[in-house]
Amino acid sequence: IAKAHELGLMNLHIPESLGGLGLPAFDGVLVGEELNWGCSGIGTSILANGLGAGPVLLAGSEEQQETWLPPLLEAPILCSFGLSEPDAGSDVARMKTTAERRGDEYVLNGSKTFITNAGRANWTVVFAKTDPNKGHRGISAFVVPMDTPGVQIEKHLDKMGQRSNDTSAFALTDVVVPVENRLGEEDEGFKIAMKTLDFTRPGTAAGAVGVAQA
Repeated sequence: IAKAHELGLMNLHIPESLGGLGLPAFDGVLVGEELNWGCSGIGTSILANGLGAGPVLLAGSEEQQETWLPPLLEAPILCSFGLSEPDAGSDVARMKTTAERRGDEYVLNGSKTFITNAGRANWTVVFAKTDPNKGHRGISAFVVPMDTPGVQIEKHLDKMGQRSNDTSAFALTDVVVPVENRLGEEDEGFKIAMKTLDFTRPGTAAGAVGVAQA
């Protein structure tokens, strides 16, 4: 990962205005195919920074982008995308993680699983229900530093393949984040997640092509 960062193969889509390369999705697809030709585990770890940063790129304010994205360019640090849960994978409406507004803060409680890079990430975009009664229409998105009190890595998951990358489960217990860490408006989380997946899933397909090539 450190070598990939040095060579400029990480964080491909951070805009030039923030010091990045500002490459389009297609360029990321080309890089992803080649990296996954060599090793799909390492390729996934490297490219998952694009997934983790995606919500900030697509829905973050100018101030949020300036806070969270340039550090990814300065050092080989990782971020992650916290959507899946033990009972909510593709069916995100079943999500149980909650975010309760208390003044200028939110208090998050719940758990996430199958999160790439989570065990080594500096921060994760966590999706949680701000209105549990509205299904997928009640989800919001928050940037959560992984050293925040109450965030606990529960398990590094043992997988059949891609064993060289970190895939973890983590819990959130009374995790307090400021309102400034919310991406977009309340209840826009599902839309933000789907936009992020629209942008990044072609890279997953290209990674599969790289494996097939190998």
